[in-house]
Amino acid sequence: MLRLDFARRLDSCGRHCKIRGFARRASLLDWKITTLPYGADSYELFLRLQGFPNPVLLESLGAARSMDVLAALPVSLLSCHNWDTRTDEILQPDPFTAIRQALQRFAPTQPCPEPLPFTGGAIGFLGYELNRFIHPGLHRETSGPDMLMGMYDVFIVVDHRQQRSLLVGTPQAAQARYDAIRRSLELIPETPTPLALTGALKHHTSPAEYRAAFERIQDYILNGDCYQVNLTQCFEAPYSGHPLALYRKLSQLQQADFSAYLGFESQQILSFSPERLVRRHGDSILAEPIKGTRRRDPDPLVDQALAQELTESAKDQAENLMIVDLLRNDLGRCAEPGSVTVSELFGLRSYPNVHHLVSQISARARPDFDATRILQHCFPGGSVTGAPKLRAMQIIRELEPHARQVYCGAIGYLGFDGNMDTNLPIRTLLCEQGQLRYWAGGGLVADSDPEAEFEESLTKVNFITNQLIKSIT
Repeated sequence: MLRLDFARRLDSCGRHCKIRGFARRASLLDWKITTLPYGADSYELFLRLQGFPNPVLLESLGAARSMDVLAALPVSLLSCHNWDTRTDEILQPDPFTAIRQALQRFAPTQPCPEPLPFTGGAIGFLGYELNRFIHPGLHRETSGPDMLMGMYDVFIVVDHRQQRSLLVGTPQAAQARYDAIRRSLELIPETPTPLALTGALKHHTSPAEYRAAFERIQDYILNGDCYQVNLTQCFEAPYSGHPLALYRKLSQLQQADFSAYLGFESQQILSFSPERLVRRHGDSILAEPIKGTRRRDPDPLVDQALAQELTESAKDQAENLMIVDLLRNDLGRCAEPGSVTVSELFGLRSYPNVHHLVSQISARARPDFDATRILQHCFPGGSVTGAPKLRAMQIIRELEPHARQVYCGAIGYLGFDGNMDTNLPIRTLLCEQGQLRYWAGGGLVADSDPEAEFEESLTKVNFITNQLIKSIT
């Protein structure tokens, strides 16, 4: 995908060197750091990595834009399919242990001389069905990987707050891999082939089937089994073209806070999630669940009325509070006693197609809980299960005919430095073997209305559906 040959000579000039427009800094402690020209649009930079295996992009496109991470050519690839977890070809006991051991194996020998928010580590996804390793009775077979995580010791950080871009290699990173990626950034990339559907978009759940599942959940709620269950639907269609072209269109439409493109060889993941699952920075933990939705309207007065209706809705507040309590319990098992606090409750966040209620739960991590262990205790996210979590997941397993795969799992990074940030993959597409699929859902409680819930779930993904319908060949 890359073209144009170029000289591979590096001219030394003391502490700073020029690399055809880039500034190479002789980094301390054997870290490899090259200053790149800053650009607000990381997509153009990411196109230049498409000639390498397993390119990944974590992109912050919302109002609070902070950092993008780009990487390719991982030193190791972790995978899990059903019960089979591997680091490259070596069998591992479970996905969380595999990530922890790989982070320890490839960790830098010296701290990074730059104060970067990401200093290398694991980037990829963990699918919802990995709950089988936490609750074995929920096992569901899947056709493709349930986890793909690359270990990246060469990467690019685009810091939008400081308006700088750096190509970074850890002390352990092979010089040849670092140089190959550096050289690729000077090439002119080809534009990805537009993605188009080659057949009908299939909606796997009819209104009648949704109502039947809805009524069954209402029976469980009335009988005291649960308070809330997140019920989802699946959409699927054949396609041709490059998923990255679709990512570009949808990311510009949605401007999601936790966007991601994972270009693994067996699967390509396109995520436009507005929701953070869990973050660890130092000893601070943060979760930001979403519950409560209203559509946007082009009429400003109507749109404002819809937002106000959401913020004043007792039903939506109760639904949100159930998940806040669930996550307080999840974080409480990882946190110092007394440190779990609700820093924001029922905050209004507005996105291009929907309004949401968002809450924030923060805590201080216990010293014996690293990022992988915290993620495991929060997995899967409570806002996509229901409450109580285990019983809600059992009901989901009974009533949903499809595997969720990457949907409702986690996408993000776990760093060598112990930090972590993950989204909750809603508004997410999976492209695999010429088929794409995506999902939509919502939490059902005792006073939910089946028609309203069905339509709300469709509204959440209308930006995807509308774009795909336009592309049918």
